[in-house]
Amino acid sequence: MMPGRNVDSTNAVFKLKNTIWAFPYLAVMGMIWGYLAGASSGAIAGLAAAAAISVLLGSATSIFTGTPGGGAANTRSFPARSTLGVRKQLATDLNVVRYQKLCHRFDDALIKIEEVLAKDPDFVEALLLKAQILWEGFEDCEATRGCLLKILAAEPDEKAVFHRWALNFYEDMTNGERPTVA
Repeated sequence: MMPGRNVDSTNAVFKLKNTIWAFPYLAVMGMIWGYLAGASSGAIAGLAAAAAISVLLGSATSIFTGTPGGGAANTRSFPARSTLGVRKQLATDLNVVRYQKLCHRFDDALIKIEEVLAKDPDFVEALLLKAQILWEGFEDCEATRGCLLKILAAEPDEKAVFHRWALNFYEDMTNGERPTVA
């Protein structure tokens, strides 16, 4: 698939939505006014006028607001790519990693989880998954321990679920030895 193709189709749909958002309302009004003014031919003329006005309104709303149908309430004053947004995108990658781990393709899983952590190094869910891969696939005690300690440092609240999971994993891995978190 070509990179620009998806963006182009999204833009086309956006422009179409901007063009037709007001059409149903204008069509009903145009047909009523046209029928009252000149029977059936007036209704058809009113429908054509509604289509033309809809195109004009759609173009104007795209130019002034950038959203379908206006939508001043939809304008954002914060960055679109927040940490939450990035993590939502990375959730798909985590599902791929989980599948690779399930299939015992630990090399592929480790490569993919490193890509995720390169984008968000403090993503505790990804760190826990990496620790599981390192332990189950490679029996790398030191690297696993490092991931778990990083989770405990990044999520210091002992009631947080990833903190508890990392702590339990660490204790299971080291036969009950509690970690010292700096």
